[in-house]
Amino acid sequence: MITTPDLIQTGFLEHPFIHYQDTRFFYPNLNEQRKVFEVVHSFLSDQKDPYKNLGVVAGPVGSGKSMLAMKLAETHFFLENQGAMFGLYLNTNTLTEPRHFLMAVIETLGIQSARSNANRIENIYDRLEHSADQLLLVLDGPPVDQEYLTQLLNWSVEHQKKIRTIIFLQDLNNTVSNIGSLSQFLGLYVPFRSPSIQEIASLLYARCRMAGLAEPLSVLPESKAIEISENARGSLTEALFLASDYLSSVLEERKTKLTIPNLISQI
Repeated sequence: MITTPDLIQTGFLEHPFIHYQDTRFFYPNLNEQRKVFEVVHSFLSDQKDPYKNLGVVAGPVGSGKSMLAMKLAETHFFLENQGAMFGLYLNTNTLTEPRHFLMAVIETLGIQSARSNANRIENIYDRLEHSADQLLLVLDGPPVDQEYLTQLLNWSVEHQKKIRTIIFLQDLNNTVSNIGSLSQFLGLYVPFRSPSIQEIASLLYARCRMAGLAEPLSVLPESKAIEISENARGSLTEALFLASDYLSSVLEERKTKLTIPNLISQI
């Protein structure tokens, strides 16, 4: 087990390879993820076709979709002659009722709630119609309930595309079947590949530095970083697991070396 004192003694301030459910270790130098940001930005800026206010990003399991979705939702997009864009990240696995979806939107926009879902919808419309602000919904996974999302996107068609949605899906053959009737709004489809071996290795070193280690090579030799990256087979999740396991063995070995002289001096 990796303890905080072990990390501090080695030069870290925190564990570099934990799979956090947030963006504290987001690494922007993966080419495919940068591409998604650039393409989505163009999509958000486009006002040509009001019916196309939905985008889909599809990637393999473990390629960093959830981290990318969270980062996209919290990014401050500034668009010319438009107000603030409020981003909302939603993991569809945790949405159990339609009202939870509406309540999350209301909280994001900072407006007063209501008792009925119908009134909640009206409050959302009123908030956006009487300001220059916009709403970006980022769904991590296929939408569980499409009724209210369809209503919001239909409203957006008649209101300068003030509500846009980006859905992150697994890289499946039939994307349209995963979004059902929402395909009528589809204006962007972005497939992206898993990161390369070199990119994963670079990510591991970047995480070491972000966790406070000035010289990552002192803990993670280049040959080991490449080996971990190769064994991960394109999965960032697996790479973090393997790197964490390796770090645990390194710290344990260093503790053993430190205790051996102490034992000898006591003989």
